[in-house]
Amino acid sequence: MNSLQIWVAATRPKTLIASVSPILIGSVLALSHHSLPWEWCICLLITGLGIQIGTNLCNDYYDFLKGGDSAQRKGPLRVTAAGLVSQQTMRKAIILTCIMTIIAGLPLVARGGLVIAFLLAGALLLGWMYTGGPYPLAYLGLGECFVFPFFGPVATACAYFLLTRTFSWEAGYAGIAPGLFSTALLIANNMRDVEEDRKTGKRTLVVRFGTHFGIWEYGVTSLFAILASAFFWRNFPWTSLTLALLIPASRLVYRLAHAQGNYHPVFSGIGMLFWAYTLLFSIGVYLG
Repeated sequence: MNSLQIWVAATRPKTLIASVSPILIGSVLALSHHSLPWEWCICLLITGLGIQIGTNLCNDYYDFLKGGDSAQRKGPLRVTAAGLVSQQTMRKAIILTCIMTIIAGLPLVARGGLVIAFLLAGALLLGWMYTGGPYPLAYLGLGECFVFPFFGPVATACAYFLLTRTFSWEAGYAGIAPGLFSTALLIANNMRDVEEDRKTGKRTLVVRFGTHFGIWEYGVTSLFAILASAFFWRNFPWTSLTLALLIPASRLVYRLAHAQGNYHPVFSGIGMLFWAYTLLFSIGVYLG
């Protein structure tokens, strides 16, 4: 692998829909009610991706330090554990990503005020605390408590607010689906890594309550993510197109329940389902 491929792998590109989706949905909702300032959309997207990429780099680094990434790892390549990036270089990359995210977020802070400043600082701090610090959220089984709000209602409502200068409960409701899909991505990841996590003391909810709980948790989050669009059917009837995704979503729940250790198709499938929902919902809102 060349340097570019290594760093692309470190960002975990298949998961980046988690930061793109709430911003896209918030932007389309803003467009349905106001004219859309595209330059602010780009600023939002850079900041959102920076937060998630920084979180992913922290995970790569701290999971290696805590012994969470071993030779038996079933998930995608972790570049620090594989020896492709030194610890010192990864630390520098995390700091650089954080600085760049703050710079990209400064115009948003100027536009949105102290609330946006606190939310940006909180998102960066929680991204580090997810696997870093003395009480890492992921190791305490609190990952879902971070992922759902910050990659769901909070991100979508903030995107709408920054684009329109008005707060909207509707945007918060629209963020429920991306929050649940992001949580489903996390659950699929935890299902895949349950044995390694158990050995290294990473007490995810799947480790705490077992794989049967994980299957139910995944099923509820992925299916209710699609049904969350029901709130919008009256004002935006075309968003009901998302109901078609219940069929592949149900199949993924079945595949998870019968995975027998092969969770890659489920992880890839929920990512594609997430993209499909985001695009269908956005098109539905745009069509009115």
